Amino acid sequence: MLNRVMTATMYSRRLFKLRLSRQLKQSRESMTASALYSDVLIEPSTLPVLKPAEPKPFSDLPGPKSYPFLGGIHNYFPGGRFYKKQFMEMHEECTKEYGNIYRETVLPGMEMVHLSDPKDIEEVFRSDAKHPLRQAFFMLAHYNKKYNKKVQGLLTSHGEDWHGIRKNVQQKMLRPRAVASYLPEQSIVADELWDHVISLRNQEKEVEDLRPELDKYAAECVGVVCFSKRLGAFKDLSPESDARRFIEAVSIVMDISQKEFKKLPWYRLFKTPEFNKLIEAQSYIRGIAVKYSKEALEKLGDNASFDGEHGDLIPYLLSKTSLSEREVLTVICEFIFAGVDTTSHHLSFVMYLLGRHPEIQEKLYQEIKSTLGNDGEITDSQIGKMSYLKAVTRETHRILPVAPGNIRTSSKDMVLSGYKIPAGVQLAMHHDWICMQDEHFEDAQQFIPERWLRSNKAKNNAHPFASVPFGFGPRACIGRRFAEQESHVALIKLLRNYRVEYTGEELQKDCSITYTPINKMTFRFHER
Repeated sequence: MLNRVMTATMYSRRLFKLRLSRQLKQSRESMTASALYSDVLIEPSTLPVLKPAEPKPFSDLPGPKSYPFLGGIHNYFPGGRFYKKQFMEMHEECTKEYGNIYRETVLPGMEMVHLSDPKDIEEVFRSDAKHPLRQAFFMLAHYNKKYNKKVQGLLTSHGEDWHGIRKNVQQKMLRPRAVASYLPEQSIVADELWDHVISLRNQEKEVEDLRPELDKYAAECVGVVCFSKRLGAFKDLSPESDARRFIEAVSIVMDISQKEFKKLPWYRLFKTPEFNKLIEAQSYIRGIAVKYSKEALEKLGDNASFDGEHGDLIPYLLSKTSLSEREVLTVICEFIFAGVDTTSHHLSFVMYLLGRHPEIQEKLYQEIKSTLGNDGEITDSQIGKMSYLKAVTRETHRILPVAPGNIRTSSKDMVLSGYKIPAGVQLAMHHDWICMQDEHFEDAQQFIPERWLRSNKAKNNAHPFASVPFGFGPRACIGRRFAEQESHVALIKLLRNYRVEYTGEELQKDCSITYTPINKMTFRFHER
């Protein structure tokens, strides 16, 4: 009986398809919906219409509890839910309770939506207006308003002001040939770095804490890019030397900027101790920028020509763009403190991972050796051929990122994970959390550079917006090419001559605007 029913059903389906095909062939252009469905005895008006689900209102977004006139800032005070917790811990706790999207009222009128779905992050980036809004470095912006004649830089400006600065600066900063022009001098700096580090080894061939030396390398690279000048950071520095005070000032500005997210902005009402420190440090950085900028201009003379493709950043910005002198110096000051810590921390992270994974380090060494030989000079075209070097760098950004994520202010109403998000809301995109989840990256906790190789048969199928270490769109990191070149050159110079072993304690980090190593990082360097 069952077989007969199944046979009849199959016959009916075939008959229906045959009759429908004939009708379509006879009157394809004039056929109406009612004619199409006439043989199945269903009127079009009776067919179910699937309507998209109505977005839920913003007020329905779950999140940590907040109070009138106070918001949720109490969570960060002693005894509060998030007191002394790292951002990753806080986000993990909230994600488990509320899901991949939740709302936090930091202060009354200051709403933040936290995102952990790459599809939402893509929607945010692709919805960016012509002038994306990114709220950060509030104390630095206040300093510029009070003590820099209200002139803001790339980090602190918005709207047309930001767009004007970005348009002028990116002609120099994003041009590959312009970045490559600094490579010979950066190679010399990298040689000096490792010569200096090797001189610090003890009898066990260990350097007890490598991080300060990487800070010096990053500072020297900034000097080369910004001033076409060496700072002398690898020399024995007196407390009053320019290089030492410069590095300390940069560290102070970045440290204060890191911590401001966890404190109330009392500096807007009066000079707090932190704001006084920032004033002193930023004033010193600006003084160095003015001093070395004048030296760079005097060195080049009046007859020099600037084509934007050679090591002449300040003269180029002053003579070939519409930026004022104060705007140029403000941008240079930002390059200084934003470029030192980030490069230093990334090198710390990649060396930590290579020092704990000798098989990956050996594979990278073999690529360097086969590409350059024993004595070949490093060129940008040769670096471009080193796919495994780029994969190691990319995987380091995934597993130990310098920046925990990206922040935007919604420029228009949008829908994220089924919720209406109004314009003007802060959107925190947690790439660091996403990158460590197996649902986005297979074996996410493991250091596997091969996942980024095009030749890898088991390709990385992660969402393209799961890991965006330098941001995306008009407000992406303008110094990316310089940062990558500085890191690549340092790693190549090191691994050509030494095998590195990490012998220190487990890496510990602090997090705010960036991830910062907070423990001593001990390495052993073996001659090859």
